[in-house]
Amino acid sequence: MSDSTIYPEIDLNTYRKETRLKDGTKILLRPMVAADKDALFEFFQAVPTEDARYLREDVSSILLIEKWANKLDYSRTLPIIAVKDGKIIGDSIINRRRSGWKWHVGTVRVFVHKDYRAVGLGHLMIEELVEIAYKLGLEKLIAEIPDLNTPAINAFMKAGFYRAAVIPNLAKDRDNMPMDVAVMVKDVKPAHDETYEFDF
Repeated sequence: MSDSTIYPEIDLNTYRKETRLKDGTKILLRPMVAADKDALFEFFQAVPTEDARYLREDVSSILLIEKWANKLDYSRTLPIIAVKDGKIIGDSIINRRRSGWKWHVGTVRVFVHKDYRAVGLGHLMIEELVEIAYKLGLEKLIAEIPDLNTPAINAFMKAGFYRAAVIPNLAKDRDNMPMDVAVMVKDVKPAHDETYEFDF
């Protein structure tokens, strides 16, 4: 397990970060809370059909959003949202295990409203996930992205992820068509501490 004495502290219940996009737009990054259910559903209602085919789950279902809102557990799944003027414009997640041989690995996903993809929101959210992961004591982050989703892959590469593998036919889209999936990886701990070594 991670040594909490060597990592910067982060209180997920009070975490908030105000920042600006490339065009000067002011946004707030914070964890999702149960009261965000309706705003998150509205956010996903705006997802274009072409984009929806790349999503893991049917986010058009209010039942799914309610399930997420009712079962929030930051110790396992940490949803970080981007908010502008009270509206959600970006959604991201860090999933992690608290025990076992992958306790040090987090899996991440990011989805950004189509109107904010050219102003750096996706890159900003990925970078914030990396920073939060470091503060949580995670050492690696993994993102699984359909290999056809070039913009998303490029955004993760810009944030320091590398393509570790491409797995043929790993997923199926909304039309039940097989998709190759790129596995993107970022080494979080060495990026902050060059003296880091594994202790086997």
